[in-house]
Amino acid sequence: MSKNDEKSVAYTDPEIAYGPNEGAEDGRNSSSFGAYFNIVCVIAGMGVLQMAAAFKEAGWFGVIITVFSCLLCIYTGHLLIKCLYFDGKNRLQGYAAVGDAAFGKFGRYMVEFFLLCFYFGVACIFIILISKNLSELFELIDVTINLKIWTIIAAVVIWIPFVSFKAMKEVEILALFGTLATVFTVVVIIIVGVVDLGKAESKAQTHSFVKPSGLPIALASISLSFGGSPVFPAVEKTMKHPKSWTKVLACAMGTALILYTLAGVFGYLVYGDSVQSPIFVSLLENSTGFTVGVTVAAMIAMTFHIMFAAPILLISFSLEVEKWLRITDNYMTKKKQIVSRSLLRTGLMVVFCLVSMFVPAFGDLMSLVGALTNTQIIFVFPVVFYLKLYGWRKVRWYELILCAIIVVVGMISCVLGTIDAIKNLKHTLDTM
Repeated sequence: MSKNDEKSVAYTDPEIAYGPNEGAEDGRNSSSFGAYFNIVCVIAGMGVLQMAAAFKEAGWFGVIITVFSCLLCIYTGHLLIKCLYFDGKNRLQGYAAVGDAAFGKFGRYMVEFFLLCFYFGVACIFIILISKNLSELFELIDVTINLKIWTIIAAVVIWIPFVSFKAMKEVEILALFGTLATVFTVVVIIIVGVVDLGKAESKAQTHSFVKPSGLPIALASISLSFGGSPVFPAVEKTMKHPKSWTKVLACAMGTALILYTLAGVFGYLVYGDSVQSPIFVSLLENSTGFTVGVTVAAMIAMTFHIMFAAPILLISFSLEVEKWLRITDNYMTKKKQIVSRSLLRTGLMVVFCLVSMFVPAFGDLMSLVGALTNTQIIFVFPVVFYLKLYGWRKVRWYELILCAIIVVVGMISCVLGTIDAIKNLKHTLDTM
């Protein structure tokens, strides 16, 4: 990590402090309000479509898991940013740099590996969700096209900006649009749910308070819905008032918690153990007239939101690969970079598309990505790095207990959740 790239800040242990001119560094021009919307846009989206299915796995206990995950993610998000300033002199550049500071090259490579797996899995989830939404929307007007064709179309739509732009920065208006699309979807779930609640099909649904066997996979799926850790350092770096980070994070997570709880409770209450993922499938099954219209509107809004958000995430993934392959200004001319970058990103999109075509199981794939990568990224790594960089002897005893609980929960969810997700994914593919 180059010292020339780091930003100096004032610091007082054990709390983060940014000095009298906080936010005066170059690039720190984003308001706390803008940072709030950026975080909400990142973490509140696909989770709304998956939450009812997660409740189906865990039963009503899923509400407790959702609150628990939210609180843990606020704490670990605070720890991750705190680690950026651990030496009191310089701000580390990002998540991988924190791993490097804690455990050297092994820590950096470990973080980068899990982040790349996370980005790869989410990229496939994006394509699957867009293709499913397009398929459902066009079937409503009697246009039936093979799902694999829709997957190719979805990949091409994302490929255009993915290859066209070297880098993309999510602006506040896009974050606002994504937030509004998510809120609108939750409102639609509530409206359609209330309408369907009095129907005979809804009254016949079964519910459970808790399903112990489904808790690990539910935790993995729900934790992925709160998984914004990979972008937290980038968001905090743009904040004009970085001392407000934890408050902004808590407000954003609290907003996501409300949206997820409403979507999960109404979805599971109305459709019970028969609820499907994404929830649009269940909403459309028995809808007529007005409810079909609002559901279609929500599907269109979420589809556009994902189309806009997907290239941003994929470019973040590609830039990491490009650094490894030395497709940068330090090693190539601009012309050679353009050619190499275009070929690489096209190849990546082909791989994303092929995986999405042959593993078109949105809910199961989301659970697998959450269990295998996100539980480590948002739970385990921030805690382990924090204890290593600050020294566990300097941490308060009650924080040590909390840290131990987080690591245990993260590891159990990773192991058991991954096993269950693979089993569910195999079952889904066998029945297709």
